[in-house]
This record gives sequence, C-alpha cells and structure tokens, in this order.
Amino acid sequence: MLDRVSVADEIFPSERHPDFVQTEWAEGWGYASIGVEEAVRFLTEHRAELGASIDQVGIVVFFLQRHRVELALKELLDTRKVDLREIKSPHSLSALWHLCAETLGRDSDEWVFIDGAGGELVALLDEQDRSSHTYRYPVDRDGNRHQRPPFIDLSALDKHVSNLVWAIRGFLDYAAEADQAQAYHAGAGS
Repeated sequence: MLDRVSVADEIFPSERHPDFVQTEWAEGWGYASIGVEEAVRFLTEHRAELGASIDQVGIVVFFLQRHRVELALKELLDTRKVDLREIKSPHSLSALWHLCAETLGRDSDEWVFIDGAGGELVALLDEQDRSSHTYRYPVDRDGNRHQRPPFIDLSALDKHVSNLVWAIRGFLDYAAEADQAQAYHAGAGS
C-alpha cells in the first residue's frame, strides 16, 4: 500500500527546497508590498504574451496595484507606531491617506512630498474602488454589476503607483536614518 501524501503536506512541505517559497523572508508590510510589486511588474511587462486574457488579468493587476498602495500606507503608519487595529476602515485608501497626513503633520515637508507624489492617485483609486471590491468581484454586495472605466493603461497605473510607493519608501529610509543618527548622538553624549 502506498503512503498517501496529504494536500497540506504537498502545499506546505516541511523541508527547504530551492523551488519552495520561504515565507520567513516575507514578513511585514514592506515585504508584502514588494511581493505585490514584483507580481504586477511581471504581469504588466508580459501583458502582450497574455493575449486576449489581458482583459481579465488587467482587472486583477488593477486590484493588486490598489492593494500595493494600501500596503505602503499601512507600512508608513506601522513604522510611525500607529496601531493599525484601531483603524475603523482598514481598506479605505482615503481613511489611510488622511491618517498618514495626521501622523506626519499636514504641513510637514515629509507629508507635502508624499502628498505631491500620490495625493491625486489615492483620490482616483479611492473614487474608482472605494470598497476594494470593484476590481476583485464582478458585482457588489447587493448583486449589482460594478461600473468600471472601459480602459486601463497598466503602464500608466504602474508608473503612478511606483512613484507613490517609492516616495513612501524614501521617506521611511530617511526617517530610519534620522532615528539612527539621533540614537547614536544620544548614546555618544552619555
């Protein structure tokens, strides 16, 4: 009698192999964002190879790009020690955006930079997909067909999402270096 391997054991093996995803290297908001970024970059760059199915894949790419923005905003908030469990609308880009503005200070140079990189984009994404359902499901919770613009330029979408994500990452890198320098100088003065 052959030993049966369970579905769980097949999908979640217990030993390393070069072909397996190593989830330990994908923890945190930033790494989740990088994963989505790589997936959408690949799909966007190879869209011509998808032929007619690009229309269906493009809807998924839009959702993933929107999700990428959500992850980047949550990374910013988490890094600034905002308790994400306290957010009333955790998938609302508008709510996350306003919380980021409050956290950094609407008049701060950092917020002005990030807002300039993505304020218009976040407003557009929120307008087009307020509930994060419009590009995930064909109908809303009441069974009504979602209304979507007839065309999406995936390259333009990627350009604008990347600009915002890079602005957030740049700010986070700058803030981390500033925190390290402050800690160093505080330690040197002791």
